[in-house]
Amino acid sequence: MTRGDIVLADEDGLLFLAGGHLDDALTAARSIWQTERRQAALIKDGKTLREQLRFREYPAKRESDPTYTFRRHLRNLGAAIEE
Repeated sequence: MTRGDIVLADEDGLLFLAGGHLDDALTAARSIWQTERRQAALIKDGKTLREQLRFREYPAKRESDPTYTFRRHLRNLGAAIEE
């Protein structure tokens, strides 16, 4: 850690950022928040997360293409949150 580094914390843990990366972290956090809010709204309307993520499609795609990862599946749906 240096003087310009930043530490952020919430109930889920800590994040240590090298100086100058705060804007990137805030952009990523907002994107995650928006994705989670969208998913929660759909759940409230009766669409399960399993349905939203088209989980039944994943094993078939994985079987036909062993390089097809769940992360890629989520990216294709616009549902990845750790990006």
